[in-house]
Amino acid sequence: MVLPVLQGGGVIRTEAPSTDIPASLASLSDIQYRAEHFPGRGNIKNLVERILRTQGVPVEIAALVWVESDFNVGCYSRMGAAGPWQLMPETAREMGLRIDDSVDERYSWVASTRAAAKYLLHLYGMFDDWSLVLAAYNCGPGRVLSGLQQGGTTFGEIELPGETDVFVPRFASAAEAYVNVELESAVLAVVWVPSGFDLRLLGPETGVEIDSLMDLNRSYLLEKTPDDGQAWEIIVPAERINDVFTAAWTIDPERYLVKDGDTWNGIARSTGVSPELLRGLNSAGSLRAGVFIELPESQRRPVNAGYVDNPQFIRYTVRMGDTMSEIAASVGVSSREVAVWNNMSSDNIIYPGDVLLLRRCDSTEAQDSQLYNNALPEENEIDIVSSGVRIEHVIVEGDTLWDIAIRYSVSIEQIMYLNSLESSILSLGDVLLVIPE
Repeated sequence: MVLPVLQGGGVIRTEAPSTDIPASLASLSDIQYRAEHFPGRGNIKNLVERILRTQGVPVEIAALVWVESDFNVGCYSRMGAAGPWQLMPETAREMGLRIDDSVDERYSWVASTRAAAKYLLHLYGMFDDWSLVLAAYNCGPGRVLSGLQQGGTTFGEIELPGETDVFVPRFASAAEAYVNVELESAVLAVVWVPSGFDLRLLGPETGVEIDSLMDLNRSYLLEKTPDDGQAWEIIVPAERINDVFTAAWTIDPERYLVKDGDTWNGIARSTGVSPELLRGLNSAGSLRAGVFIELPESQRRPVNAGYVDNPQFIRYTVRMGDTMSEIAASVGVSSREVAVWNNMSSDNIIYPGDVLLLRRCDSTEAQDSQLYNNALPEENEIDIVSSGVRIEHVIVEGDTLWDIAIRYSVSIEQIMYLNSLESSILSLGDVLLVIPE
């Protein structure tokens, strides 16, 4: 029998002491974090802390999520990092996470936190210094080792990428604020459910609000657990853990069993599906107590939809001996263009393990030359994605056209056209029209 698991209720390793990062680093941060501006929810904060304790990681390491993703589980970067801990696919898989069309555990608060803790402890075993661990988390352990070999023993004494020189002080500031965050919240729990289980069935069976349940379990991209494996973890309100566990292991895992008093609209509302699709999938006479009905495929936008909607993006992991010019030539562009795409200088040194964002060669030569020779694209040469709502984006630190295009699932050409941009240079505070009405 598979038993429910209340995360943090198992054996707790000896909790690590606080990080040894000098408090003086916080004053060097270009962003001064404040406890009153903490963006996360109390229930998620408490869950993450409980997991870190079980892994023997200092609790204030949770501030890394604040810096990396603003406690946004669906966060993803132009470099392919995803989830609250911004894990790269290669690192995530090495730490035991699964990434495929049905599940991406980087978006699981539980699995990703365990994986991040495992990786951080691995780095701490290498450097025995949390400042260097955070630096390695940002730029890779190879870069930190290279810096140490060139002289110096601590962060600030070794040469690191400019982004990393900014990143570690940001963490120091966030950690200083994080330990003062106090939020009252309900408790979350983790429970095992069967493989091949449609999570939407738990709404009507347990009374758990379906949108909240799905928001807590974004790693299941189809709102179902994968068909393989003995069981999978889901996050639920702690007060519903017994109801969820009982329902998950007793009801049909794929179909809804009609009950007395059920209506099409009621079933649709409790399972989060369209009533029209629900009725269309089942015969009109099937709504009788004791009869199973099928649920339509999920219509929700998967948390990783930004990748799916932007097939022109590919990611290349730098290998030993690679040069920028050779990588650029492999996709038919110049090294200058690759540098622009990755918000770096063409003079930057690349290292094995670095991940570069490249653009596929299936776009026309005219489109490429328009974008990277600072020529504004014509409206009739791009597909304008519009909606019933005007969407604008305010430029913040670190934004690039690539980031914004991926985030809103539009092309860079569209953003350039709508805002009459003639280059990729952005200014903090600017407001860009991303999607017209």
